[in-house]
Amino acid sequence: MGRRQILVVEDDHNVRELLTDLLGTVRDVRPARTGAEALAILEEEEIALIVLDYRLPDRTGLEVLAEIKATRPTLPVIMMTGYGSEGLCASAFRLGVREYFPKPFDPRDLMHAVRHIPSEPFPTQERDDYARVVGSHRDLLPAPSARWYDVVILKGVKLVQERYWDRVSLSELARELGISKYMLSRRFRQVMGVSFRDYLTRLRLERAKELLQATRYSITEIAQMVGFGDLPRLDKLFKNHTGLAPSAYRSQHRTTKD
Repeated sequence: MGRRQILVVEDDHNVRELLTDLLGTVRDVRPARTGAEALAILEEEEIALIVLDYRLPDRTGLEVLAEIKATRPTLPVIMMTGYGSEGLCASAFRLGVREYFPKPFDPRDLMHAVRHIPSEPFPTQERDDYARVVGSHRDLLPAPSARWYDVVILKGVKLVQERYWDRVSLSELARELGISKYMLSRRFRQVMGVSFRDYLTRLRLERAKELLQATRYSITEIAQMVGFGDLPRLDKLFKNHTGLAPSAYRSQHRTTKD
């Protein structure tokens, strides 16, 4: 597994140290005290498996688990809790945990689970899809991030590219992707380097440039075709983006081409 680590999320200092020492015999361990700290580490470091406590200072383990599975659906997670119930156990398994240990548990059982749970596969197809998206829109997208690829954001980008001409809102996209509007906005900016709104505007402007260069549609028609709705809005944003009015851009392109 190279440098990929086990992330131990536990707020109790003594238990966290015990787990770090115990699991450190099989792999490097990265400890975290809160859900927020764990999610930040997951974004920046290579994690192979997570051992997650249910009761955390800032949120529940189920809430953290849901956020983990939204971006890393195949990442193995083991949940521990001293507040176990059949309902909590069922919820954890519905969200995708591999193992569930009510406290106190036998450390040998945890070690057995860690050793025998397969690691997250490298998402080759998903990275290939991302590379194709980047390759076809290099003027719109940043280079792929070094951190682990975000499945949800790729799906969102594809949906925006398919529907840029329609009324695409962050709220509607978040509902379709199954995450909150706030989470989508934050993760979109983290992965893409721009806000959702800026990305959508740039995509529409690039499509407008293509239509101005290659077709004889009127500029008003093009404004409607790419989703701006009216000429004044296209004219304003186009000037901000290119320094030229759409009509001047079209004339310049034709002059250059001729």
